Amino acid sequence: MEESTEPDKQGLKHLSSFGRLYFKLIEFDPDEKLLLEIRKHPIGLSFIYIIGGFIAVTIFAVVTALASSGFFSEIGLEGYESIVVFFGFLLSVFVIVVSYINGYLYKHNVIFITNEKIAQVVNISLFHRKVSQLSIGDTQDVSVAQKTFLARAFNYGTLIIETAGEQQNYTFNYVPNPFVASKVIINAHEENLKHYGN
Repeated sequence: MEESTEPDKQGLKHLSSFGRLYFKLIEFDPDEKLLLEIRKHPIGLSFIYIIGGFIAVTIFAVVTALASSGFFSEIGLEGYESIVVFFGFLLSVFVIVVSYINGYLYKHNVIFITNEKIAQVVNISLFHRKVSQLSIGDTQDVSVAQKTFLARAFNYGTLIIETAGEQQNYTFNYVPNPFVASKVIINAHEENLKHYGN
């Protein structure tokens, strides 16, 4: 049986596994074409895990050091050192779990740019997901901000899409290759103007 070439025409063949998972949440017409899938830069995930790990280790190290120094005896908690250390351990584990959940949510955020719209799927919590869609014709301006050395060194940034009318602006953080993304949006907007006018 011959494979359909329709997905290639629509640009869906190169969707990532996460992209395929969330693409069904947006409206996509038969004549629409996917131009770009944007997933957040891995460096943001590194920040989440490094900061979470540092906090967890610090909590456990401080509690353990205080217990072995006799500090708890001085404040009237003599004999409770092991219990306090255990609660310090539980708190450290809690911080690690929260970091993992934040990392999971971070990895599962995705933006789709088509020739007709910009759609964002944001997982705010494990039980709260937000899907926003903006017509490509409603974009007024696209700007990129790279405010740190790391942003320039690792080529990520904040993509700001100004919208027409009273709609709120769209801001996407930790966008890899943000200048490429901005060009894709601007080109799609210009093509949209050629077809539909202002």
